[in-house]
Amino acid sequence: MSLTERQHRFEELDAGRALGDLDAAELAEWQQLASEFTPSSAFDQIAAALECAVPTHAPLPASLAARLVENLPDPPRQEETPRSLPAPDPWPSIAIFPWLGWAVAACLLVLFALRSSPPDSGEITAAEQLTELLSKAPDALRLSFSPASDPYQGSSGEVVWSDSRQEGFMTFTNLPSNDPGQSQYQLWIVDPTRDELPVDGGVFDIPAGSGPAVIPIRSTLPITNPAAFVITLEQPGGVVRSKQEIVVALAKT
Repeated sequence: MSLTERQHRFEELDAGRALGDLDAAELAEWQQLASEFTPSSAFDQIAAALECAVPTHAPLPASLAARLVENLPDPPRQEETPRSLPAPDPWPSIAIFPWLGWAVAACLLVLFALRSSPPDSGEITAAEQLTELLSKAPDALRLSFSPASDPYQGSSGEVVWSDSRQEGFMTFTNLPSNDPGQSQYQLWIVDPTRDELPVDGGVFDIPAGSGPAVIPIRSTLPITNPAAFVITLEQPGGVVRSKQEIVVALAKT
């Protein structure tokens, strides 16, 4: 083993000594190399600081320890120096690099912990978007839905639409749930100034047991003067032109 390799090995063992995790064989190896190299007080100082900052300790799982070791940076190589050179400074750059490995390991532990937690997308809900629309769009049109056929008599709802923002939402209470594999609800927007045919406002589902629902309107074309909003029940994926065989609800000016 070259002088540089022995020095690197001693620094690794010296860091372990400061942390108190050397076994008997490693301790004997450290003692042998200590006769050749001077222990660094930096390791003891950092270990003491870590002890104060982290009062409790938990054993690291072997599988996680192996993953951390794979990510530890290799210490930089140095040219071999004669033994006659003066002792290195207590804070040489080479002595810091083993601790960079521990810093990387700590960062990886934080990343693993974050990945095990549900991500926070930061996106606001449809209900929050509706509240924002009502507060920021003075032209927001609000119309109540009326059931259009017997199976939906117990349901109620409202549509909110803003021409200036080209944005809108529907709210429903007690609207029967649907099986997306069998059928889906579809919104149609009647705008006489635009076309004789109603504009597709998007398909949506009502899951079983979902309670009150807030559904965003997804108009395929610009709407400038809506006169009515119609909900129909269509095949999965919706249709281009509804036969209006099953009309669920209607809201009109």
